[in-house]
Amino acid sequence: MPVQVVIFKLNEEEYAMPIDIIREITRLGEMRTIPQAPAYVCGLINLRDEAIPIIDLHERFSFGGTKDKADLEIPQEERNTFALITEVHGANVGFAVDQVREVRILENIAPPPPLLNAPFIGGIANLPGRIVIQLNPEEILRSGEVEGLSQLRS
Repeated sequence: MPVQVVIFKLNEEEYAMPIDIIREITRLGEMRTIPQAPAYVCGLINLRDEAIPIIDLHERFSFGGTKDKADLEIPQEERNTFALITEVHGANVGFAVDQVREVRILENIAPPPPLLNAPFIGGIANLPGRIVIQLNPEEILRSGEVEGLSQLRS
């Protein structure tokens, strides 16, 4: 079943989210840090007078603390330059990404292989010369985590 997605990069890998769940794509600017927030929370941005928590997918996916080859290729200042604003479990949340690549229709999204135990992976698209992993934002954050983030905005 074809799905229109936004394709973005984290490090050198490409990921996608269905466009129908993305409310807005914005360049990240000034961000308010939150003391004692989980490591995967970059902070809060003010978007049209609403405080939106921004999730660092590098940290959430455990890319942030490692020194693998992909981490060394992207300078720190080029990470988390855009946010995909979505609604997750009834709350607006932004996912920080390095680069927004394109909007396109993916026709053949295969389910993830059974050995992958990552519920946030919705599927894998094998395109000519590249692989795109489709993410499911509802699985990136559990509802209890979103409730906790909502309390940070108060």
